Amino acid sequence: MKVLILTSSGGTAHDAAAYSIKNWLKLWDPNGLVLVEHLLEESSFVMRTSVNLYNWIQKHWPWLHQIYWRLVEFEDLFKPGTVIFGRNYLIRLLRNFEPDLIISTHPHINRGHFSFAKRVLGPSLRTITCCTELDGGFGFSRNWVTKKADAFWTLTSEVAEEVCRRGYKRNRIAVLGPLFDPSFERVLEEPPQENLEGLSLPLLVLGSGANGSNNHLSLLNALLPLAGKIRVVALCGKRESARKDLYKWISLHPELSVEAFGFQCPEEMARLYRQAWVMVARPGARTATEALATGCVLIFNGFGTTMPQELLARRYFSAQGIDVAINKPENLLYLLRTWLDQPQTYALLQKGYHTKPFKGNRHGIRQLILGST
Repeated sequence: MKVLILTSSGGTAHDAAAYSIKNWLKLWDPNGLVLVEHLLEESSFVMRTSVNLYNWIQKHWPWLHQIYWRLVEFEDLFKPGTVIFGRNYLIRLLRNFEPDLIISTHPHINRGHFSFAKRVLGPSLRTITCCTELDGGFGFSRNWVTKKADAFWTLTSEVAEEVCRRGYKRNRIAVLGPLFDPSFERVLEEPPQENLEGLSLPLLVLGSGANGSNNHLSLLNALLPLAGKIRVVALCGKRESARKDLYKWISLHPELSVEAFGFQCPEEMARLYRQAWVMVARPGARTATEALATGCVLIFNGFGTTMPQELLARRYFSAQGIDVAINKPENLLYLLRTWLDQPQTYALLQKGYHTKPFKGNRHGIRQLILGST
């Protein structure tokens, strides 16, 4: 079986979902062929520029997404049922690879793209939308939903309801939960470590997207009063300049235990989640999903406003009673001091992560993709 997975690096969740599917397909169908394609970036200058702008805004001026997100919501008005930018690239890709199935993990690579692909390769081509969001409402892109998708895979029932409201047939929606990389899943299946409380300081993880977007330095400056009470791991993604800036800060402030890590593979991230006392990160879909699956308490970083698409994770967390957010460094210091001084408050929040286990239906996902048991 040939499977083409369409993704984009505009946000971490889309890539993570694409490569998780690919790595499981290697195990489920060793003789099959799987190709992950960053279609927006590879197919045209216009779309590549759009993705770069998205990531730049997220890094520097998140509030601009209040405008940018609304503009791209009307994308399909310019390409109803077809593809304009990158059209010739997509035709060559489809004819050269000739997939039996296309899976899209990004909202801007299914509406129009699925219709066009079926016209190029014929109606027997199967198409699946793999939606990485946690909830519906404002912030859920209309571009996720196309009636040309043969199936719509959602992580939650909340998204399934949203998709139904937008006109997609309920009987073609599969609520199957998340699929993490096999190495990530193996860590989740390991028995819990023995209680090491008291043997090491509580671990705070400062997260970042793959592009290294962060507010680490301002947060670390605010956390200096907690020196000797916590230890910190600051993630820098694939941005080496962010890591170098952290090394300089660490050399000037040895009193606070801080380590700077580059991009972490799925297994390394799973172990960090399981070791963490708390993680601070933007309300991205993938981080939120991984935190729910591992039971890692998450503090959402709302510096520079919460972007429309980030409202979805916060809305889902709020419904579970576990939504905690900061919008300035002093808020983090206050929260952590409270939890250190009143561990019962932290324990109550942590309990909320275990009342509704968040686990994917691996058997159902395999059936959906391969059409077999």
